[in-house]
Amino acid sequence: MKCCNAYESKHMRDVTGITLRPGKFILTDKAVEFCKFSSEDFIMDLGSGMGATVNHLYEKHGINTVGVDPSQKLIDIGSNKYKNINLVKGRGEEIPFPGESFSGVFAECTMSLMDDVNLVIEEVFRVLKKDGWFIITDVYAKNPEFTDKLNEFTANSCMRGLHNLELLQESLIKSGFKIMLLEDCSDMLKNLMVKIIFTYGSMSVFWNKTTGCSVNGEEFHEILRMCKPGYFIMIAKKGEENLE
Repeated sequence: MKCCNAYESKHMRDVTGITLRPGKFILTDKAVEFCKFSSEDFIMDLGSGMGATVNHLYEKHGINTVGVDPSQKLIDIGSNKYKNINLVKGRGEEIPFPGESFSGVFAECTMSLMDDVNLVIEEVFRVLKKDGWFIITDVYAKNPEFTDKLNEFTANSCMRGLHNLELLQESLIKSGFKIMLLEDCSDMLKNLMVKIIFTYGSMSVFWNKTTGCSVNGEEFHEILRMCKPGYFIMIAKKGEENLE
């Protein structure tokens, strides 16, 4: 069965808004303050979708930002919506920029969509300048022992790629990053789920509509319930490359 990109669905956009993630720009602004980004910095939004964060970082903070995303559909929507932003087609596993190009890289609810998280981490390390910042906001499994069951589904959704936080931290540290901040933000995900249930009647119906019925929404939701999804922000700083 053909894989469906749930993040391209109109139903997903209807409940998550232009950011396609919980919390909208709350954690984006938190990261800007924490990392002390300014107009002198050059930032990348990895998995930028329609470019909402790219536009927000420039409009609110005056930060020059480029968005990288594999979906031409979302790039086209964003390019029509925001006339003065730069969106480039590309993948996290092969970022189309030279080394040490950026002061910071945002990956907001997008690392869970990547095919090879470890390779993405290596690529982000490569394109960051010395002491550059890597900001990740994403979903994780509080019961990660059940996440393997999500691989049975074809829909390409962040919820299908729930992180094991312990393994993610290990991968970042092994690649040369230092974890500077880690906070649980699961209330943001809970609020989004309440909105979805209010709008669609149940999470199962929402998943059926979002994936075009390419997955059984009831089965998918049941496995997600077993995994017990949460939401987090993690900010890491580029240190010395691990050459082991």
